[in-house]
Amino acid sequence: MIGKPQEIITWLFSQDREKLYEVKERKKGRSLTQNAYYWVLLNQLARKLGYSDTDVHGYMLREYGVCEVFSVRSDVPIEGYFRYYDVIGTGYVNGKEFKHVKVYKGSSEMDSAEFSHLLDGMRQECEAQGLPVMTPEEIARMKFVEAAA
Repeated sequence: MIGKPQEIITWLFSQDREKLYEVKERKKGRSLTQNAYYWVLLNQLARKLGYSDTDVHGYMLREYGVCEVFSVRSDVPIEGYFRYYDVIGTGYVNGKEFKHVKVYKGSSEMDSAEFSHLLDGMRQECEAQGLPVMTPEEIARMKFVEAAA
């Protein structure tokens, strides 16, 4: 259930009192309009450069996204654990080899500020290729068109 505190409390009182429930704060994400605009620009840029949408999206996450570095034992196949990553080195701990992996957060996991940075980067990349883009002010106005709860 998603709702305001009073609505959630009322709903909880009507539930099975033997069960456990978890309450989390819902964080405000980007708007559906911003997301759609990102993918339109990505598709145009990919066509202009002759790359796949997947390749251009990976590039954008690497250049304008959020990342963390992890160390994983070299015998662990990381392909099943991370979608966007680069192996950036190796090292040894207690005689065991580890891969150092730079992992990029997917755009669907980004908060509003992180996604805004990604979208700004996409706009700049498209502009550099001579593709038509909205101004930063027009993009900022999109932030008021929010996804339905």
